[in-house]
Parts: sequence; structure tokens; C-alpha cells
Amino acid sequence: MSHRLLCVTAHPDDESGGFGGALLLAHRAGAETNLLCFTDGQAAHFRGTAGDDAELARMRRAELDAACAVLGLTRCEVLHYPDGALPEQNFLELVGVVVERIRRWRPQVVLTFGSDGAVNLHRDHTMASLVTTAAFHWAARAELFPERGAAWAAQKLYYVSTPFVSVRNHPELT
Repeated sequence: MSHRLLCVTAHPDDESGGFGGALLLAHRAGAETNLLCFTDGQAAHFRGTAGDDAELARMRRAELDAACAVLGLTRCEVLHYPDGALPEQNFLELVGVVVERIRRWRPQVVLTFGSDGAVNLHRDHTMASLVTTAAFHWAARAELFPERGAAWAAQKLYYVSTPFVSVRNHPELT
């Protein structure tokens, strides 16, 4: 049986900044590496030359595709939820989507953010953590989301967290 890993993120660039080393090492070790990203990243503060949200989303998606190639990812799926608004989405719907991917891709290991929101305390990162944590546990329970495939119990759930924060315009948090 080959080893499989699933990384769940909120935005394009999260895969590189928070998880890139683990994803690359897993790929080099022969594991199947899968990425599930909730948004296109169209609400980012750092917009480069993008003239509008749609253009920024296209630019960030192209950057994500390039990063996936460098990291050797087996699969990358972007779900197109609204960037910056994951806390306003239906929690059970989000969990069901991740449960379905866990059951379909059958990873042994799942990676996501810690519930703190990672280095920048982003609330979309916190939601990715909460949703993925629930999905990790619930994907193994056949009575939950039976329409989303046969139950699968991933073996390990890992969080990325840092002992510091770097939050723009909020020096009191650093």
C-alpha cells in the first residue's frame, strides 16, 4: 500500500509557507500528496499588479499550480469558497466536503493549520483547522455523511503552528 497525505489549506500560498517542507519530503519519500484549498485567494492584501479580485484569483491560482509542480503534488483541488469569509460559510457543508475527500483519497496522514490561525492569526486558517479536525474524526464514522462515501479512518492529524505571530498593523499581537 502506498502512503497518502492530505493537506487542507485556506489560500493559495499556504501550501508553500506552512506545509511546503512536509509536502516535498513526503513526495520525495514516494507518498501520494494531495492538497485541498478552500479559496482562490482573491481577497489578499498583497495584490501585486492585479487590477481586480478576479485577476488576483487567476494570478494566485497560477502561482499555486507552479508551487504544486515544485512540491511534486499528486493532486490539487481548489474549492472556490469566498476568501476572507470562511467563518460565514455553513460549517457542516465545509466538513462534508473534506469528509468526502478523505474518504475518496484515503490518506493516512492529514495536515492543516492549528486552531490559532497560524503565523498571521487568519480566521480562514482557523476555519480550515476546525473543519479539517471535525472531518478527520467524522470521516471514520459511517453514520455521518453516508452520502459522501465509505468511512475511512486516517491515522494521524498534524497541525502547523508557530511560537510567534506576524500580524500586519497589529503590533500588540506580536
